[in-house]
Amino acid sequence: MLIDRPLDHVEQDLLDRARQSVPVLLAGPTVRSLAPDSPLIEASGLTPGRVTPAYELRLAPGPDGATVAARLGSFTPRDSWIVPEKVAEDVERLLTVRHEMSDQPICTWRPASGLGVFTLGTSAQVLADPRYHRLVGRWLRHALGVRDGAPVRAGLIGAPDVFGVHTAALDAVDGLTLAALCDGGMSPGPGQDVDRFARRVDDPDDLVNDPELGLVIVATPTHTHVEWARRALEAGKQVLVHPPVCLSTQDLDELTTLATSRSRVFAGYPEGLNDPAHRAMRAAVRRGDLGGLLWIEIFSGGLRRPTGSWHDDERISGGLIFDRGAAPLERVLDLVDDQVEWVSASAHKRVWHHVTNADHVRILVRFAGGCEAQVTISDVAAGLRPGTQLVGTTGSLVARPKGSPVLVGHDGRRVTLPVDAPDPALFHRDFADHLVSGWPLAHGSAQRARVLVSLLEAARRSAASGGTQVSPT
Repeated sequence: MLIDRPLDHVEQDLLDRARQSVPVLLAGPTVRSLAPDSPLIEASGLTPGRVTPAYELRLAPGPDGATVAARLGSFTPRDSWIVPEKVAEDVERLLTVRHEMSDQPICTWRPASGLGVFTLGTSAQVLADPRYHRLVGRWLRHALGVRDGAPVRAGLIGAPDVFGVHTAALDAVDGLTLAALCDGGMSPGPGQDVDRFARRVDDPDDLVNDPELGLVIVATPTHTHVEWARRALEAGKQVLVHPPVCLSTQDLDELTTLATSRSRVFAGYPEGLNDPAHRAMRAAVRRGDLGGLLWIEIFSGGLRRPTGSWHDDERISGGLIFDRGAAPLERVLDLVDDQVEWVSASAHKRVWHHVTNADHVRILVRFAGGCEAQVTISDVAAGLRPGTQLVGTTGSLVARPKGSPVLVGHDGRRVTLPVDAPDPALFHRDFADHLVSGWPLAHGSAQRARVLVSLLEAARRSAASGGTQVSPT
């Protein structure tokens, strides 16, 4: 329950429900709305004290809250809360805040009365944060006695230049354990000590069929994604695929159908959404800081002689559109909550003839509501600055690599948006929650992956036909 006004006559009804083994959880401003002599206060075992001003809170697991705080990550909400005056001995302290040289409970549960208190959640920003929703969900699971499943042992098949993000994240996330790794004999990159993460497996088929593994992460060269994802699903494994998930919607639909028939998870790693600057821009768009979104422009690349790796081979990587277009186009889809109407793309091959990928690609996306987005990827663009620009009806946003986005209003006011610290394990915590707690995936579902692959596929068809407008299917 979350309410900011007196409960009056319903308090006794709530107590009766708690006595009938129905958890009663008082969240956000609810406790401070109760009268000091409220029977709910007494039953909760927590006597409220003073209310703090809003400041940045660093939540920590309490003596009884390891499962509630699992995979909490870097959530430091700015909010006010109630410093308890007294806490009964039989109250479980689930989450705490360091305050005046002591750890004070901010989230509690009292099994004897069936009441819990969570005094975080009074500001609109916190209430809208998915991380707060996740904590409330874990609080409820704790009250109901629902526990996480056992940690999932993962096997990783991939190329060292791709799988680094997964090895580091799995090493840092509770609920997922990297148990086996197969790199196909490829040499690791500089500074990559893959042997410290897991046992090495020479044959990827042995890894896929290892009965001790519950998850297979496919981070191989793109043209083999379908083969290894299919083998892993047929072996009864949950499957996560590095982007682009595959090179056609037909292949993706077949894998999704296979996963459904086996009751397995089939997901795509949302590489394009990990950038903290992108998350700050998405939040600004959601708040309406730009008004209505009209135009998005993303440029990546510069003047670069391709090294000749598998990424530069169109047959293996799917070409420049798939290999380096997946991440920026995923950001576009994340910023615009609308259906794609058509795609037009062009590709130029005039400079680097030692590789088969295009030198320069331009992709224009038109949405049903009128917003347009242009993504340009180039290995021949000397002197141009990579970055992202958003144009809205009341302002614009400009972001450069490794910099904070700047919001410029029509009145000339410039505001630098705050950006969270990089969090490479953000998705993997979400994925672990999905596997061991059954929490819905915020990103990376097969349905979302299909929208991206259909867009990439339409762009490839358009470029092959000279830039004609193609509607994704």
